[in-house]
Amino acid sequence: MDLKELRDKIGKKVKGTHIAILSDSDIASSKEMIPTPAHDLNRILSGSVYKGLPSKTLTLLIGPEASGKSSLMCLCLAEAQRKGYKPIIIDTEGAWDKDFVKRWDLNPDEMLYVYTPWVDQACIVLANLIDSGETKLAIAVDSVGGLEKKKLLDDSLGGDVKADQGTLQKEIKRMLKLLLNVCKGQDSIAMMGGHYYGNPTGYGEADKVGGGHFTKLAPDIIVALKNTKVFEDPNAAAKDKVIIGNKITAITTKNRYYPPFNEATIDINYRDGINKYAGMLELAIKAELITQAGAWFNFPDGTKLQGAVSALEYMNGNTELLNKIDKWLETTGYSTINSNVADAIALAEKVPDNPEDEAPKIKLKRNGKK
Repeated sequence: MDLKELRDKIGKKVKGTHIAILSDSDIASSKEMIPTPAHDLNRILSGSVYKGLPSKTLTLLIGPEASGKSSLMCLCLAEAQRKGYKPIIIDTEGAWDKDFVKRWDLNPDEMLYVYTPWVDQACIVLANLIDSGETKLAIAVDSVGGLEKKKLLDDSLGGDVKADQGTLQKEIKRMLKLLLNVCKGQDSIAMMGGHYYGNPTGYGEADKVGGGHFTKLAPDIIVALKNTKVFEDPNAAAKDKVIIGNKITAITTKNRYYPPFNEATIDINYRDGINKYAGMLELAIKAELITQAGAWFNFPDGTKLQGAVSALEYMNGNTELLNKIDKWLETTGYSTINSNVADAIALAEKVPDNPEDEAPKIKLKRNGKK
């Protein structure tokens, strides 16, 4: 019996189950790439400055407050919307509104908005999306940490609030399984945010985001973010400083489609939007497409500019130069892997949750001595 005969035999016994030769499967393949709003972020996700997030994937963005998680999700939803996907936001914190999405060029008239802090109701929403059979959905959950069991409300109304006993994490795990089902089985894409309560100058860890261990296992891609505020006048007195944006460093701590632990630079300006070309000047210099002599930058077309800001502005919209950078990435496999983060995460995963559980047990004699 060859594989095709085996496929047909099993298919007759388990109707409704997807069984195919792997190379022919429309589920086990990503047909489309959804670009992110930043070329450098695209690079660490896919190896190309143009590609970004593969379809049929779940991506987790983790980071401290104001690290750009919601903005990046909104920008990715906007790009997905332009590609014909139907955006759906499951807002667990009541933080999204039409003005916010319009700022990032997402059309609020062509998206579905679900507000619920209850994981039980989020599961019902996702189950109905599966039952609908709708394809090409772009779903954002913001955030996983905002989810709670509706039982908390019922217990509170009854005046008897009981300890969770880990059932919330189990419910979030069930919700994530439904979300994965939508992504894989309905040619869709999903993102979720996870607030990291830790050092805002360092990268967050998926294990420290609400939702339990499965929050780390479920995503195809995990992007950790750390944020530096950008001030209008960095030299002004502290009380007079005006924040005009964020300089975000992103690292992929998990990626099933490209080597993880690559770092990227993302610049978000509250007035001008996101700078798609952030990080591209450094790549062009690495690729020897642009030469630098002190503060001067020399371009292939003979243009010579002083200062990195002027050079980056000149690169904006220069598709020929961007194409050359993309080709260079493809042929050289250049990466910006942060080995320190990779080593730190690998070490952390070896440490048991409760080190005392791993301590050697010393048997005591009846007299209490060793």
